[in-house]
Amino acid sequence: MSIEHKINVNTHYTRSVNLKRDAGSESIVNSYIPTSRALKTLELFSHAFKEDESPRAWSLIGPYGSGKSSFASFLSNLLEKDNSSINAAAYKVLSGASVEISKEYKAITENGSGCCVVLLTGSPDSLGKRLIHALHQKSQQIWNIRRGKKPKILGILSESDKQKECPTVNEITDLVEAFQEALTKIGYSGLFIAIDELGKFLEYETRHAGADNIYLLQELAELAKQKHSTKLALMVMLHQSIEQYARGLGATLKTEWAKVQGRFESISFLETSEQTLRVVAKAISHNFTKKESKQVKSQVISQVNVLFDNGALPSSMNKKMATNLFVDCYPLHPICALILPILCQKVAQNERTLFSYLGSKESHGFLDSLSNLESIGEQIEPWEIYEYFIRNQPISASDHFTERRWIEVDTAINRLGDAKAETIKLLKLIGLLNIIGNQGGLKASKNLLEICASNNKSITGSLTKLKQKSIISYRRFNSEYRVWQGSDFDIVSSIEEERGKLGFFSIAEKLNERHEILPIVARKYSILNGTLRYFLPKFISKDTYKEELNINSRYARVIFYLAETGEDQKFFKNELISQFNSDLLVLCPNGELARETLTEVLALEQIERSSQELKDDPVAKREFSDHYAIAKENELNLLSSLMYAIDENEWYWRSKKQKIKNKNSLQQIFSEILEEIYNATPIIRNEIINRRYASSQANAARKKLINALLINVSKEDLGIDKFPAEKAIYRALLKETGLHFLDKKSNKWKLAQLTDLDKKNDNCNFLPIWEKIDGFFKSTEKQAKTFVELSQELQAPPYGIKLAVLPLLQAIAILAYKEKLAVTEENVFIPYLGEEHFDRFFKRADQFKIQYVDMGGVNQEYINQYSIGLFEDEKKRKEITMLEIVAPMAKFIESDLEYYTSQTKNLTPATKAFRDAFKFSKSPYKLLLEDIPKALGAEIEKNDGVSLADQLRISLTELKYAFQGLKDDMASTISESFGLDGNMDLSEIRKNISARCFGLDKYTIDELGQKGFIQRTQKTNLDDDTWLESLLAFCASKPVQKWSDSDRNTVQYKITILASDIMDLHKLRFSHEDSKKTSREGDTFIIKSMKFGHQDLEEVVIIEEKLRSSSAQTKKEILDILNKSDSKIAMAALTEAVDEYLSKKNKKARKGSKKALKSDKIDKDESNEVA
Repeated sequence: MSIEHKINVNTHYTRSVNLKRDAGSESIVNSYIPTSRALKTLELFSHAFKEDESPRAWSLIGPYGSGKSSFASFLSNLLEKDNSSINAAAYKVLSGASVEISKEYKAITENGSGCCVVLLTGSPDSLGKRLIHALHQKSQQIWNIRRGKKPKILGILSESDKQKECPTVNEITDLVEAFQEALTKIGYSGLFIAIDELGKFLEYETRHAGADNIYLLQELAELAKQKHSTKLALMVMLHQSIEQYARGLGATLKTEWAKVQGRFESISFLETSEQTLRVVAKAISHNFTKKESKQVKSQVISQVNVLFDNGALPSSMNKKMATNLFVDCYPLHPICALILPILCQKVAQNERTLFSYLGSKESHGFLDSLSNLESIGEQIEPWEIYEYFIRNQPISASDHFTERRWIEVDTAINRLGDAKAETIKLLKLIGLLNIIGNQGGLKASKNLLEICASNNKSITGSLTKLKQKSIISYRRFNSEYRVWQGSDFDIVSSIEEERGKLGFFSIAEKLNERHEILPIVARKYSILNGTLRYFLPKFISKDTYKEELNINSRYARVIFYLAETGEDQKFFKNELISQFNSDLLVLCPNGELARETLTEVLALEQIERSSQELKDDPVAKREFSDHYAIAKENELNLLSSLMYAIDENEWYWRSKKQKIKNKNSLQQIFSEILEEIYNATPIIRNEIINRRYASSQANAARKKLINALLINVSKEDLGIDKFPAEKAIYRALLKETGLHFLDKKSNKWKLAQLTDLDKKNDNCNFLPIWEKIDGFFKSTEKQAKTFVELSQELQAPPYGIKLAVLPLLQAIAILAYKEKLAVTEENVFIPYLGEEHFDRFFKRADQFKIQYVDMGGVNQEYINQYSIGLFEDEKKRKEITMLEIVAPMAKFIESDLEYYTSQTKNLTPATKAFRDAFKFSKSPYKLLLEDIPKALGAEIEKNDGVSLADQLRISLTELKYAFQGLKDDMASTISESFGLDGNMDLSEIRKNISARCFGLDKYTIDELGQKGFIQRTQKTNLDDDTWLESLLAFCASKPVQKWSDSDRNTVQYKITILASDIMDLHKLRFSHEDSKKTSREGDTFIIKSMKFGHQDLEEVVIIEEKLRSSSAQTKKEILDILNKSDSKIAMAALTEAVDEYLSKKNKKARKGSKKALKSDKIDKDESNEVA
C-alpha cells in the first residue's frame, strides 16, 4: 500500500506563476516566502525609489523556477493600492519577514494612489506593440472608474493600440512620459513596468531586424533615471543576461546589445541551497503518527551524520538544521534535497523546474515516485531525479561544462547496455553528482554512494563492474568516482577556430547552394486562372546581384536582397531597385544575422569533415551532433524569417514599394504581379494536363485526344462518349476556348485558325497565344523550323504555358493549319500525319520541322500541269492546293511503293530521278517547282515542248507497275528455263511446271534445294500470283517485295540451275520407270557433257546387274589407267573421252533416225501408189 495519503504537496508552490494572470491572486501572495535574496532586492528597489534621480532599471536574471515571476508579482501587489485586501496581505507577509522594509514601502505608497503597475509577459512579438497595449489597458482600468474629463493620453493610446504598425521608439517614450503626467495629476507616486520573460522579445528581435525592442529598452532605462513626480521604475526578468541573447548576431549588434545591458542593474536571482530547501520544506506537509515521525527522523539523522562527516552539507547548515530540513523534505533522500537546487540552476527548463517537479505526476516526477513508496522509511532516490531532469529531455544547460558532463554521462549509460538495475541506478547517481560539479562537498565518494544503497556489498560489486568496463574511474586524490571522460575534444574552441578560417563568403551564394527553396505559390491567381503559378525564390547580395540581372526566366522570381549594413540598404534603394524590373524584389535587413548563423553551421560542417575525434570518440560525436542539430535548426528558422518576415522586409515591384500588411495582402500582390507578367496566358481549367509534368494518366488521355482529333474532328465532342479524362481535357482546352467550333457554312465541327476565333468573346484569353502560333507558322515560309524556339517563348512570360500542355497545344495548332503546313520528321516529309507521328512528336518535338506553304506567288502553270497529271476531276483541279498536290505523290513514293521499286535502277532515267527527288527534298516548294520538273525534263521555264503533266503520268505509271514487271520477267525466266514458251500465260506455266515436277521430290536428296522448289510447285491452295511469289521468295530467301536488283539477278541464275536439275530428274524418273517395265531394274544414270559453243550431250544409262558384271573388267582397266595418271591429266582424259564418245554416239543416233525417216517416206509413197 502506498504512503502517498500521508504526504501532501501545496499546489501554490508547484504551479508556475504567470505575472499578468496571477498578479491579483491573494492566495499566491499569502503563500509567498520572502527569501533573503528577495528581501535584499526589495530593499534595493525601495532605496532607488526614494531618490529623485537614480537608476531605476533592473534585470532579474535566474534560471527557470528560481522565483523571479513570484517576486515581481509580490512586488507589484506591494506597490499597487487598487485592491486593498491583496495589498494588505502583501504587507502582512513582508512584515513577517522584515518590519523595516515593510515600513519603507509604506512610505512609498501611503500618500496618494500609490504606484501604477503595468505588467507584460514576453511573447514572440514586438515589445513596443505589447507595451502600448498594456498601457492602453491600464489607462482604461484607471480612468473608467473615475468621473470627470478623461486625459488626452487615453485617446492617443487607443489609436496607437489599433495601429497595425508599431510606433517608433521616440513615439513610445513620448507616450510613456505623457502617461506619467496623467498619473501625476490623479495622485500616483510612481509607474512600475515589469516585463517577465523578456528573452522572448529579445529572441524576436534577433530574427526580425528593425523591431527595435533593444533600443526601446535602452530608452526606457534612460527615462527611468530622470526626475519626475511619478517616478518610472523598470524591471525585466530573464534567464540569462541581455547580451547573451545576441550570441548569434554580428559584432556590431553584439556591442550595441552589451551597451543596453549596461543601462540595467543586473541582479542574480539565485537563492542559496538552504533558502531553496526551506521553500521545498514548506511545500511538503506530512500526516505522520509520532512513531512514523520518529522513524523518519532517526533515518535522516544517520544520513546527515554521513553527509556531515564527508563535508557534503552546505557551510551554513549544522547537523540540527540539516536534520530538521531533510525531515521536512521527506520522502526526498537528503542527497536528492541537496542536489535539486544546484541541478535546477544548471539544467532547469520551462517545463522542468524544481517546483514543477514537486507537483509532477509524470514518470519519475515527485508525485509519481511518491505513489511507488509502500512504507515509511522508503525514500525517493537520486537516480529518479536523473530520470526526470536529464534522461527525459533534450540536452540544454546553462554552461558548456555542464552540457559536456551531461553528454558524457548519457553516453556512458548507453554504453553500459544491459546490466543489473542496481548497477544502472548507481551509474546515474555518479553521473548526477558529476553533473552538478562537486559543489558544496557533494561528490561521488563511496561513503555518499553507500547511503543511497540498501546493500553495501552490492554497491561494491557494481562499482567493480563499472570500472572493469571502463565506464567509471576512481580519482584517488579526492576520493571520487567519475564517469570515464574519454574525450579531450573541445567543441567550442573548434568552432571558434573554424569560424576564423572561413573568412569572407557570400551569404547569398551559400543559401542558394545549400537549400532547394520551395517556390512561393500564388494561391489566388492559381485558383482564378486554373494554372498553378509561383515565384522562384533567389537570394542576392551586393556582391552577387549582377549574376541575376537580365535573366529571361520562364518563371516569375522573387529576389531577396540580404543587407548586412546600413550602406547595403542605401545601395539597394539608390541603385539596385531600378535594375530589377521583371522580378519582385525584397530588402531583407537581417543579413548580419544570416552571416552569423551560416558561419556557425559551416564551421561545424568543416569540423565534421576534418576532425578525427568525431570518428573515434562517442562523447565528442554526441556533443557535435547536439550542436549541429541546433545550428541546423537555427539555419532553417533563419531561412523562414528571411523569406516570410512581412513586417521587417520591404517589398518592391518595378521600383515601387508595395504596401504589405499581412500574408493576405502579400498573396494579393503576388496575384496582381502575375496578372501583369502573364497577361497573355490562356485560361485552361484542367489539372490533369495544365501542369509542369504530365502524369501517366495525362499522357494516355493526350494520346486518345489526338486520335479523336484525327478521326472525328468534324463531330461534336470529337465523338467521345461519357466523360473520360480526354473529354475533360477536350472541354477545357478546345471547346471552352473556341478552338473546336461548329462551322456554320459546312455545318461541321472544325479546328480554329486565327481568323476563326471570336475576338469579342475570348473568355479564355486564347487569342494572344493563337496570334503567336499563327505568326510563328508564317515565319517558316522561307525556312522550315522546329518547335524548339516557339516552345521556349511560349513557356516564358507573357504566355507561361505549362510543359505538360505545350506539346498538345502545338499538335492541335498543326492539325488546325494542316492544309497550310508541310511537316517533316528528321528531314523526311510527312504527307499525312497519323497517330504514330504525334506519339513521336510528344517525345521528341525537336526532330520535327514545319514550313508554311502559301499558294500566292507560285507560277500557276506548274499548278495546272500537276493537277492535270494527277486528277481527272476538273472541279478538283480548280480547288487544289500545293499540299494537296505534294501529299499524295509523297505518300505514293514514300509509303505505297514496294521496296524493290523504291531502290531499283531498272527504270528510265526520268522516272528514277523523279522518284529520288522525294528522298532528298526538304521543302514542298523546291520539290514541286524545281526538283520534279528538272527530274522529268519538263521545266516550264525552258518551254521545250515537253509536257510536265504527260511526263508525270508516264513516270507515275512506270513506278506503279515496276514491281509487277519484275514478277512478269521472273515468270518468263521460269518458263524459258523449263523449255516452255516465254510468252506463255502464268496459269499455263503453272500447269506445265506442276505436271513436270509432280512426284519428283522422291527422286532428289535436295542438296541444291530442288525438293523445296518442287514441293512449292505442287501447292494448289494459292492463286497464280501468290504461287509465283512463293517460288521467287524460296529462291531468294526473302519476300519478293523486299528484293533488290542484285536479288533479281541471283534468282534468275538460280532458277536456270534448278530447272536444269529438275529436268534431269524428270528424265531419270522416266528411264527408271521404263527399266521396271522391261525387267531391267538397276541404277539409272545421266551422263552429260556441256561445252561452251556446243550442243549439250547426254545419255541415260541403266546398269542392271548383268551389265555391271560384264563391264566390271573394263571399268577396272579404265580406273587403273586413271589412278596411275596425274589427277588433272586423268580428269582431262576422262572428260574428253566421255565427250568424244557421246558425240560419236549422238551422230550415229542421228544417222539412224534419218534412215528411219527415209524408209517411212518410201513406205508411205508405195502405199499411196497402191492406193
